Amino acid sequence: MPTSLRKCRLFDAIPAEVEDQVRRAASARSYRAGQVLMYEEDRADQFLLVTDGRVRVWRTSTQGTAMTVHLLGPGAMPGCVAAFREVPYPATVTALSDVRALSWPSERMRELVRAHPGLAANFVEMIAERNEEMLQRLHEVSTLPVAQRLARALIRLAADEVPVDGAVQVGLSRQDLAELTATTLHTVSRLVSRWERAGIVAAGRKRVRILDPDRLLAEGEAAG
Repeated sequence: MPTSLRKCRLFDAIPAEVEDQVRRAASARSYRAGQVLMYEEDRADQFLLVTDGRVRVWRTSTQGTAMTVHLLGPGAMPGCVAAFREVPYPATVTALSDVRALSWPSERMRELVRAHPGLAANFVEMIAERNEEMLQRLHEVSTLPVAQRLARALIRLAADEVPVDGAVQVGLSRQDLAELTATTLHTVSRLVSRWERAGIVAAGRKRVRILDPDRLLAEGEAAG
């Protein structure tokens, strides 16, 4: 099975013949940065696995503003719970960069899951991990100051990136970071500017380069 599939927990420890069935049932998809992969409230007619790039999962609030729910990279399956339960997608998924993905018709993937208990068990574990992540973020939003939330979010995002010249770049705008950490653009801009002056990060348009992750985390913790 391709390495990209092995990054997804859904396919952990699956027999070779099942891997082959899953691979042959998939279709390749490509999306440009800014393109929508799925829309909130659309019928969940496909299972989608991100193999390259990063996507933003977001919902529209009752006030009509966007609210970022997740930022996901290779190995993620946005919208998979809706596709499995046969309910509409709960959020919109937009490509933050050029994205490559694999797609399965919902009914075909459900057939595979029903036929192979290992796939079903991996599905449960993957969903449990996502729920734990959401609970952790809710706890942070309700108990931690903004600086600490922002520092932790940047560190988590950096964990998925490959360092270049000793630094890791997170390809997100300040507005994206504000939505992800439940704060305002002004607050994120102020904190990023302060950390930039201290030599902890280097910021640009739609990116933050983390120069000193240890100091960034310490700055966030000190704010608590």
